[in-house]
Amino acid sequence: MSIGSELPHTKISAPVGFLELFYDLVFVASTMVLSNEFSHDPTWESAGLCSLMFVLVWLLWFHTTVLMNIDRRDDITQRALMFLQMFLIFILTLEFVDRSATNPDLVGLIYTAAVFVLALAYHRVVNKEGGTGDWARGRRNRLILAGLLMIAAFIIPDGIDFIIWGVAIMLLIVPTSAAHSRGLPTEALDEHHLTERAALLTLVVIGEAFLKVALVVSEGSMDWRDISAIVVLFVILFALFSIYFDDIPKAGIRPGILAGEAWLLCHLVLQLGVIAFAIGMSKYLQIADRGHVHHYAIVILCIAFTGIFGGLAGIGLLGNRRPKKPLLLLRLVTIVLAVGGAFAAWDVGAVTPVIYVIFLMVVAIAHAFTDEFLQRSTTVPTHSGIEADELVLGISYDEENK
Repeated sequence: MSIGSELPHTKISAPVGFLELFYDLVFVASTMVLSNEFSHDPTWESAGLCSLMFVLVWLLWFHTTVLMNIDRRDDITQRALMFLQMFLIFILTLEFVDRSATNPDLVGLIYTAAVFVLALAYHRVVNKEGGTGDWARGRRNRLILAGLLMIAAFIIPDGIDFIIWGVAIMLLIVPTSAAHSRGLPTEALDEHHLTERAALLTLVVIGEAFLKVALVVSEGSMDWRDISAIVVLFVILFALFSIYFDDIPKAGIRPGILAGEAWLLCHLVLQLGVIAFAIGMSKYLQIADRGHVHHYAIVILCIAFTGIFGGLAGIGLLGNRRPKKPLLLLRLVTIVLAVGGAFAAWDVGAVTPVIYVIFLMVVAIAHAFTDEFLQRSTTVPTHSGIEADELVLGISYDEENK
């Protein structure tokens, strides 16, 4: 049963443009800055604030990607809007890190400006023929309303402003296309583009995990513990690479643009998990003055595995692979094992942090092999998804420029 638009699921796809890839670079920088901020202050408050900022920045990427999926223009105005948004995201992240020395309201004002820039980008599509114009108008209005609520939050007294901000953020998270699932048409979903964008960003986040740990190790001399932790890191990330790219891109997305948006939103949970995994491994490697640094690492790694495989479970439910139950159960069992191992590492003296990290590596390897085995008994429609060798950049030139 389809979710969202009843129009055709796919259309002829154009290659992912260099403008979108250039846009991803500022996301890479912001993610690294936020992960470093939490690493320097590993408290629950810091974790919540850094995660919230990551979600807010990621939502800008999400709405931009959905817009480019429907209307992939690359003119001077579009570039100006994209570059302005990139600049605001960059300044936003730096101001967030320096919020103790500056006015905290400045962070909110910068983000509000980025939301209005995004609304202006959607405004350029409202006059497009067919249902696409109505669809873009609804998204533009949703973004404007969210921005106005953010402005109102600066005016009202402290305490109530958090509620207003919560409503504004929910307007950004809840897929705008939900209203169109009741009959209003939209342009067909470019499944290939959406799948490729999610896969490329997932690759970027995995790459940042390598970089995060490498920076920590490079701060001191390497010993056997560092080398063993790096081995664990590589094995788990390679297992995650196999789990994701052998399944998710090939499985495609369920029909309907609402399903496409929800599928993309599940990547937020997955990518948060990957970032948490990198932070957890870096905390594991750090030499702290107090011995509880490893206990911090256990909690972070447990949350990371929960996010990674919880995100994969949601993505799988919104994919076209059938039956869904075997892989869903596998991912849920993996979460249970990660959480159970964390409790054991906390309560059982014989289970040290080193044993827990190795346990997670074994769980990831077992999941990868079991995932591959279970996929053999599943089917995917021939028109769905993309193959691994299709995750490349295609460059096209106008005939007149040949």
